Amino acid sequence: MQKQRERGLPSAAPTVKERQKTLLRLKRMLIDHEEAFLNALVADMRRPAFEAFSFEIALLLNEIDHVCKSLRKWSRPRRSCQFKFGYMEAIRARRSPYGNVLVISPWNYPLQLALMPAISAIAAGNRCVIKPSEYAPATSELLRRMVGRTFPPEVMMVVTGDAQTAKLLTSLPFDLVFFTGGQETGKAVSQQAAEQLTPVILELGGKNACILDETGFSPAAIREIVWGKFLNAGQTCIAPDTLFVHESVYERTLSEISSALTEFYGDAPKENEDYARICHVRHFQKLLQLMTQGNIRFGGACDADDLFIAPTVLTDIPPGSSIGQEEIFGPILPVIPYRDLEELLDSKTVQRDALVAYLFSTHKQHIQLVRHYMRSTTVSVNQVIHHGANPRVAFGGVGRSGQGSYHGQAGFLAFSYEQTDYRAYRYLHVSDKFPPYSRQNMQIVRRFRKWLL
Repeated sequence: MQKQRERGLPSAAPTVKERQKTLLRLKRMLIDHEEAFLNALVADMRRPAFEAFSFEIALLLNEIDHVCKSLRKWSRPRRSCQFKFGYMEAIRARRSPYGNVLVISPWNYPLQLALMPAISAIAAGNRCVIKPSEYAPATSELLRRMVGRTFPPEVMMVVTGDAQTAKLLTSLPFDLVFFTGGQETGKAVSQQAAEQLTPVILELGGKNACILDETGFSPAAIREIVWGKFLNAGQTCIAPDTLFVHESVYERTLSEISSALTEFYGDAPKENEDYARICHVRHFQKLLQLMTQGNIRFGGACDADDLFIAPTVLTDIPPGSSIGQEEIFGPILPVIPYRDLEELLDSKTVQRDALVAYLFSTHKQHIQLVRHYMRSTTVSVNQVIHHGANPRVAFGGVGRSGQGSYHGQAGFLAFSYEQTDYRAYRYLHVSDKFPPYSRQNMQIVRRFRKWLL
């Protein structure tokens, strides 16, 4: 980090071409070591290779391609010129990097969520230190070695360790901290950064409601929902957390969920190579406790030695249960019937500021109602997950789901600030703006305020 700070002077900020070269080196690292990263993800979470490539490596490669293509345009200074009374003003505003950025990443997508914010940080001209999760040790160690071989430490480096390492890093004088993880840890990171007035970007997750109204039901819609929920064994921050289904299609929905689960994972999902595992024991135990807070309609099988929990559907959730309040983050899908959409939203059962809200509907008024109600940065209609893979869609939280957005141009803006060069060219001395003031001065200001100020 000291080497990064030594290069932290504004004059040392890399050019657009240098940033593009750095990003292309990162791309080459991912391509050259694709097999090693896939094997590490299997070791950490038994992640199917298809899911690991699609939602870790491919997303990063697409992001780098998009950023490299657009970076010169995003970096172009904004200029304006205007005549005032007695002088002409010239304004040149440009994006400037914060300097040294700390990225603290989680375990559920240990490669993608470590490097995606790093891509934004590099694109904006920063130096980057990454602290990956200790709960994904194989991926974290491989990332440390590969980044160390590919980049000098003053450009990018990876520091491995436990929660105490992360706490130590957040106490250091970084210029910006980016954190992805749970709400309680996010609060602690934010409070520690606040002691040094360090700006923080937080991606915290939340209970992403998925609403299926009477017009949105179809076998295809159910397969989308089931796929998005049980992808990576439910350990996805934008996975549908709870499914709210109109009572007129409730039983049909449960039947289609059962069919989709059998189609995707068979009668023995534990033996299915396309189904992942829970990342660590503590989270496994939490999920087992949540499974007791309703009737198990499908699934429910588990194996502590293998960290396996079968895709599970819960019904008859008692009011006030913690599963209705806490983010599940696992392969447990509560399915709750509702009678009227307005009543459902008025009951405040749906978290307004979750990372994303999902709605399956063809009813225009229902779509508008949900859009008006939600405070999430994204409302996704008739699709799940895919918005998070689009570099043109800002990804971030509001309120309990976080603060700040990234991906694509949103990331470039989040990891930089606007710096303005202001210059005045005088052609006439105006003495009336100086004290002592007179009534005539006030009349002039009122009449010519647009040209005077």
